[in-house]
Amino acid sequence: GLYYKQAIRMKAKLFMTMVAATMILAGCSNDENEITDNWNGEIRLSSGVTVQQTRANNAGVPDTQIAADEFVKVVVTQQSGDSHNYAGYTLDFKADGNGGLSSSTLMYYPASGMGVNIYAYHPNDAAASFSVQESQSADADYYKSDLLYSKAKDYARQKEAHSLTFVHKLCKMTYRLVQGAGTPDLTGATVKWLNVAKTIGFDTATGEVTTPTDAVTITPHATHGAIIVPQTVSSGTKLLQVTLANGGVLYYTTNVDQGFEGGKKYNYDITVNLSGLTVKSTIDEWDPVGKTGDAEME
Repeated sequence: GLYYKQAIRMKAKLFMTMVAATMILAGCSNDENEITDNWNGEIRLSSGVTVQQTRANNAGVPDTQIAADEFVKVVVTQQSGDSHNYAGYTLDFKADGNGGLSSSTLMYYPASGMGVNIYAYHPNDAAASFSVQESQSADADYYKSDLLYSKAKDYARQKEAHSLTFVHKLCKMTYRLVQGAGTPDLTGATVKWLNVAKTIGFDTATGEVTTPTDAVTITPHATHGAIIVPQTVSSGTKLLQVTLANGGVLYYTTNVDQGFEGGKKYNYDITVNLSGLTVKSTIDEWDPVGKTGDAEME
């Protein structure tokens, strides 16, 4: 009987020791499984487009978010005052449509411990002479025409992603057709922008745009409208053409100089009358502007 009781006590002690050990191991396991961010100094980026606003593959793309699979050029240099030898980076980053930017090449802050200076632009192949597409009916051509710029600024050293704020450098043109006198059939009617410059000088380092050239006809995107470069269209210029499905063509000719500023969105209400067009316009962010005018059939 004594042996049996001693055996029971030894088993109980062993069981308690095993429970205690299990609890200790569980505690260690929990600590080891905690999510850690093994940040080693890489530069992380995200993006937003400001109007002056940010774009996802939803109602925000392309006005307030860079569309998915579009590329931006990112230029990283050392901050002024950093004497450390830092080569910096010039890399293409791919947008995910929800503000994310990624590159197959990691970027790192200087070994000096300081932050960096960054500027960026879209599209990634923008150069000293930038041209919008004459036909912007396809998504890719509209996006390619949307010149965006994130100005150079200093960013502190941090593991959280820096959000690069882009602005639209060019002008967005939208329209709405309204049935007017004579109740013309607007089904299948199309609009084009006439005699508008498509090319402008662009400084990739500062974001400045200058000197519009090359007047062309631009076909807009059915949803997004058209993008033109900042410019002034002289009074007496045919600016809008509406072509009806039955072949009828109507024009809006400006009766005053029309100025178009970068970063602004110009919204045109085009009333189609059998005798011609009546045009009203407003501007919003992309900063609102109002214009009125009459157009004639030719």
